[in-house]
Amino acid sequence: MKILMVAYDNDSYITWFPQGLAYLASAARNAGHEIEVYQQDIFHWPDSHLTEYLDQHDFDVVEVSVIGGYYQYRKLMALSEAINASKKRGRLKYTIGGHGPAADPEYFLRKTGADVVGIGEGEITFVELMEAFEGKRSLESVDGIAYI
Repeated sequence: MKILMVAYDNDSYITWFPQGLAYLASAARNAGHEIEVYQQDIFHWPDSHLTEYLDQHDFDVVEVSVIGGYYQYRKLMALSEAINASKKRGRLKYTIGGHGPAADPEYFLRKTGADVVGIGEGEITFVELMEAFEGKRSLESVDGIAYI
């Protein structure tokens, strides 16, 4: 699968690549998936740029991981709006994870329109989730996720 991982803009000129995203990217790459990182944090692109980027490229999955906090919540809502505005959203799976969404997955699924929330450490879970998206297993068989 072709996966876009979003390193969102932290509204600072000090960049720290999200370690959780790096772990997921490494695990997915080791499982044979193609990973691309959308570096909004380095380039400070507006959220609308993500919609354009998704429309111009073919991805199967887009992943956003956020920690808790009001800024991160607002950023996740804005990114979700940009992702859901993509013309390709109908075939694109949207997954979120991190400390923020894991605390109340149903709320975040409903607010963001995401397909799945990852809960807990995600390296194994994310790879299994990609297998479910490929039809190799059921979503019910993947531990550590929530979905509606």
